[in-house]
Amino acid sequence: MKSSVYRNAVVTACALGLLGLLVGCWGMTVSIEATNPDVPSSISTDIEEMKTNSSLPSNSTEVVNTTNSPTNLITQKSEPTNSILAARQSLPRDTKHLGKLRMSNQTDQPVRLALLARQSANKGSTTKESGVPAHWDFDPQEGSARGLILSLPNGSMKLEKGDILVAFAQDGSRRYWGPYVVGETPQPTWNPQSQEWVLVLSQ
Repeated sequence: MKSSVYRNAVVTACALGLLGLLVGCWGMTVSIEATNPDVPSSISTDIEEMKTNSSLPSNSTEVVNTTNSPTNLITQKSEPTNSILAARQSLPRDTKHLGKLRMSNQTDQPVRLALLARQSANKGSTTKESGVPAHWDFDPQEGSARGLILSLPNGSMKLEKGDILVAFAQDGSRRYWGPYVVGETPQPTWNPQSQEWVLVLSQ
């Protein structure tokens, strides 16, 4: 009787250990969420708030509130985000070096180019718009000769100084190019004749 109990315990422990080993090798994580959103579920958030509050000088009159209520989180996520890139381009700004993007994939790999538009603010407004990421996929050597002008589904797209571009291979090689900050890094380059930014990905 005792040997069968011990045998079952050993088999169960080995099975759980093997399962834990597989989960660890595949990089999986298990997270448990609270079923009651009104109850704070993280002690680390409270510790971070205490660190933030304790870093203020004792004679400071500034009040820091870093708590997000569930209703604030819901309203933040329900805001429309699909038209920010188009709205960003209609704001008045310095039009020097504002132009289209021409992309050339001279590699032998399928590539995804991702754009994160910089945050811009209208001078007469206090609200700040954050850029919505967009991406384009390229086959190997696609646009390698002259490049391709990129656009968005709702129309043309113009890059401006501070926009961020990152390209990465989609063949599992983990190769990437960038990040490129428009107007600050060597690529993309500005072509004054055609008034466009040129990004060339090469081997």
